[in-house]
Amino acid sequence: MSTAHQLAPLPGDEIPEGMQLATRGTANPLDAIEQDLRTAIFGQNRAIESVIRAMNRARYGFAAGNRNRPLVNLMFLGPTGVGKSECAKRLASRLHPEGGGFLKVDCSLFSQGHEVSALVGAPPSYVGRDQKPLLDPDIIETENSVLLFDEIEKGTSELWNLLLQIMEDGEVTLLNSGRTVSFRNTILIMTTNVGAKEMVDYLDKRNIGFRSTRQDMEATGQQIFQIGFEALQRHFRPEWINRIDEIIAFRPLSSATMSRIFDRMIDEANGQYINYGVKVDVSEAAKDHILRKGYNPTFGARPLRARLLKDLDAPLADLLASGGIPQGSRVLVAFNGNETFGEELSFYFQPDAELEAQGRKRRDTAAQTKKRATAPQESKSPPSSQGPAMAKSIDGSHRR
Repeated sequence: MSTAHQLAPLPGDEIPEGMQLATRGTANPLDAIEQDLRTAIFGQNRAIESVIRAMNRARYGFAAGNRNRPLVNLMFLGPTGVGKSECAKRLASRLHPEGGGFLKVDCSLFSQGHEVSALVGAPPSYVGRDQKPLLDPDIIETENSVLLFDEIEKGTSELWNLLLQIMEDGEVTLLNSGRTVSFRNTILIMTTNVGAKEMVDYLDKRNIGFRSTRQDMEATGQQIFQIGFEALQRHFRPEWINRIDEIIAFRPLSSATMSRIFDRMIDEANGQYINYGVKVDVSEAAKDHILRKGYNPTFGARPLRARLLKDLDAPLADLLASGGIPQGSRVLVAFNGNETFGEELSFYFQPDAELEAQGRKRRDTAAQTKKRATAPQESKSPPSSQGPAMAKSIDGSHRR
């Protein structure tokens, strides 16, 4: 007798009269954030869905353990250049469009034990006691603040112990002032490239190419997560990993995703070219050629950026500087197929009076802004204590 005949169908539940079937509504404000992330971070829909799901749990307090813990502790895992850090930054900008509420810690700056004191302040009688700790309470204690520890594996064990305290207790005492900083309103995100060598070796063996199928990329992504998770277990103690609410995998980028990233990069580049009255269009053949040369699943989208700098920005700048292309031109980048002699791309232009006017207006506005900024001022009013603080990064960059 076959297995199908041996198994009796399971009886269905009898629903009491008056009960209604629950279906998902449209009132969740996080839906708009999820959609925004999907339009900005290409090829990582599953990861973004996991982020929003974790934030939903945090919103209602559906988490076991100490209620003083951060809202959610997330680990973004995957190859370099696939959008892990960008996702955290974009999430912060969406939660705090007016600025503030974002703090980035570049963990490569904390590879020595004594360097961690910069985060919590130096204790009495130590050098640097008067310096403000980099874990700024004004940002961290902001509602729904995002705290990003980037490339956590590059930090020292003292940094990991500090993170363990944050993830479990949700509090840190600043050594130079004795003030206790609460992380209970914080979204804690850590990124890691642990297992990077094993990931590279696996990708090389898989021989992933520019036209790999979606199924191939899906299977590759699952294996990449497994490689990274096993490396995470080797790198960190079990009690440390167990404090993470969710480990979210960011997958290698497919050719279709790279094509969308290319289009966005060209749009961003045109935002700069317009200062000189120039707008660039790239033919389909030229786009395909640049994508093939700039595609590398091991390093994500970063090689494509470098390829555009070399194949597009550099020759265009030279043509503008030499007068080969006049300011106020519509430019077409075409592929001539002459790879043998290294002259694969050609630039064609057509004068455009409207673009020239836009460029002139942009330059005049920039000059006036610079003039106002450098003009002497009789007095400077102190910065207002009202409103959100400037979002800042420990790696030295600032953003609103």
